[in-house]
Amino acid sequence: MGAWGEALAATHLRQQGYRLLFQNWRQGPYEIDLIAWHQGELVFVEVRTVSASTPFSPETSIGPDKQKALRAAIEHFLAENPAYSSLPARIDVIGVRLTLPPEVVVLCDAFR
Repeated sequence: MGAWGEALAATHLRQQGYRLLFQNWRQGPYEIDLIAWHQGELVFVEVRTVSASTPFSPETSIGPDKQKALRAAIEHFLAENPAYSSLPARIDVIGVRLTLPPEVVVLCDAFR
């Protein structure tokens, strides 16, 4: 289910003019679902996928522990890829509900 949601989120971002740089980036314990470039910003994306019958709110689906892990992954990514470290960046959350058609909700700069 998660892989399908990530694929739908990636397609949605491309349709909105994002340039996808990395999909499902992993290194050791660190993971970032999508990394993209959009309007002069590096965008780190966490994708949350649920079935059609699941009550869901993307903004409340990521607790403090997941936020901390995501920020640690981003710090690690930037340390390993210094060419990106000076760029403006934000974290978006994309919620995908697997309805027909799928429902995609994007929360830009979700953890301001």
